[in-house]
Amino acid sequence: MPYAAGAGLNTQKLCLEGTHRGILGDIMDWINNGDEDTHVYWLHGTAGSGKSTIAHTIADLFRRLGRLGSFFSFDRNDAAERHKKIFTTIAQDLANCDPQLRKALATVIHHNTPLRNTSDILQQWEEFIVKPAKAMSEAMAGPIVIVINALDESGVVESRCHLLQILTGKGASADGNISSLPPHFRIVLTS
Repeated sequence: MPYAAGAGLNTQKLCLEGTHRGILGDIMDWINNGDEDTHVYWLHGTAGSGKSTIAHTIADLFRRLGRLGSFFSFDRNDAAERHKKIFTTIAQDLANCDPQLRKALATVIHHNTPLRNTSDILQQWEEFIVKPAKAMSEAMAGPIVIVINALDESGVVESRCHLLQILTGKGASADGNISSLPPHFRIVLTS
């Protein structure tokens, strides 16, 4: 499956010590104690307001706790390629975190070889993220955090349409809807 090079966590981009404490605390509280039906925390603001440093910091905190499922950062210089690889990359990161998820993902890929290279992110979402996560939901404990950084750099508005539909729960089938993710899956999104 394709993997987006350079889209991962960069520990050189963390918040300076003592900064952004309020918002970091709010996000941590939401991840650990938030409503089980709300899977996405959307952090938005103007350019230069610290969204990316907050995203990298949250990801690093959960990496150190062993609860980071994936960190995926868009880059306007590589937007088209990264957009097609978002869920194949996140799925591989999740599989690296949990042997049972890895097995569930391998089963999906084994039974549907063409799916490995599809650019259809809706199929990727349903088959690579939702189905393996649902299959393992009973065995998983604690929050699994996925950070998607700089969504506004993922290309033109038209290229973001399907991704936004997925993340808002309006673009997938009932079985692939974001609300069908296990309750401990949390997505922190910045734009």
